[in-house]
Amino acid sequence: MSRLMIGPLSGEILGRPGLEAGERRAEAIQCILAGTTIAEVRTALGLDAADERAVADHVRKASPWMAVVTLDPGDPDDWGDCPGISPHPGPPLPGRTELFWCGEVPGLGRVVEHTCLCIMTEYELLSYGGTYRIRRTTIPRAGVPTVSFTGGWRRPEAYEWWFRLLTGQAR
Repeated sequence: MSRLMIGPLSGEILGRPGLEAGERRAEAIQCILAGTTIAEVRTALGLDAADERAVADHVRKASPWMAVVTLDPGDPDDWGDCPGISPHPGPPLPGRTELFWCGEVPGLGRVVEHTCLCIMTEYELLSYGGTYRIRRTTIPRAGVPTVSFTGGWRRPEAYEWWFRLLTGQAR
């Protein structure tokens, strides 16, 4: 099986012609999950409409937040408008409280509230048997951990901080 690679300096996709449909789709999925846009992958691999639909469907299931970043906005295969299932955090307000985020995983918690997956940073309010934390998950970027946690509050205080985060009063 020939392997598709992303050039380290240019971000250019390097591949060999003659990949079979399954190989083309697998390579396209790998590249998209690594942050390459569908337009770059489409050109480099010569994806047809069926390949694009299969790749887009897989990426949406595997990593919805990566799909928002890498799939073409307005593309008929893209989600388009947000489904509106969960709230979106408001824009950060001037004078907001900066929360302390750490990458240390406190264990398994139960998700009790969450924000929508259609944006690049998702927040979840987690319960750990009476103690609550907020988990932040974001796309990989320099200087920001992909998953980080804040908190350690009792329930009333946790919901107060959750409200502040949703209204832009805290980040």
